[in-house]
Amino acid sequence: MALLQTGTRRLSTLGALARFLFQTVSSWRWLPRAGRRVVNRVYLTQVWFTALQAVPLIIVIAGIISFTVISQAVTQFGSLIGATEVIGQLMIIVIVRELGPLLTALVVVSRSGTAVAAELATNKVMGEVEALESMGIDPLHYLVLPRFAAGVVSTTSLIVVFDIVAIVAGLVAAVASDMSSERYFDLVLQNLGFQDVWVTIVKGMVFGTVLGIVPSFYGLRSRGIATDVPVASSRAVVTSIVTIFTLSALFVVVLGG
Repeated sequence: MALLQTGTRRLSTLGALARFLFQTVSSWRWLPRAGRRVVNRVYLTQVWFTALQAVPLIIVIAGIISFTVISQAVTQFGSLIGATEVIGQLMIIVIVRELGPLLTALVVVSRSGTAVAAELATNKVMGEVEALESMGIDPLHYLVLPRFAAGVVSTTSLIVVFDIVAIVAGLVAAVASDMSSERYFDLVLQNLGFQDVWVTIVKGMVFGTVLGIVPSFYGLRSRGIATDVPVASSRAVVTSIVTIFTLSALFVVVLGG
């Protein structure tokens, strides 16, 4: 019985998230022209915090992981005839297509997801959401829409940065392990296809949608009491992480990566 009730609550929450996403996307059509400048300002602020300020962390994570994996692969497989072919597959399939989107999404949710959920929950506690509504301003326009758009753009952009840094760090690791740069790029380009590019971009947009909607949803869903602020942040992070891992697994099953 308890299991059934839990499943029912999860389905209800999933349905509420889907409706919230639809309402957020649809709200763009009803955005007044006079309010677009304000929304754009909030959007740029969110991009600055979510994307640009996270670039150094993404560079460090991508560089360390790629350098470690490729240096170990060259060291372990370099003496085996034909075994170095796996280096290109490791770079493209494991790092670029799988770890890049996944780790980038985790960075974004840990930095920005918690901040968005806490900020909107605090707005709810302070009565700012009700104040917007009393002035005839849709909270979706001012609070959610710019954060949703910034989440999609920022996550996708950071994934591209991660992949570029990973490839460069892999080159450094390969050269440091006595592999020529020409051989390294041959192996990478042999395994890099158009599908790898568009799958990575699609993952960025899908993960960005999750990271733009889920924290906003739980932030505005708080009951307006101070103790709900950390609860909203916790639920937003947990839900986002579980959803990201689930979607990542679905990408592997449906698209093979």
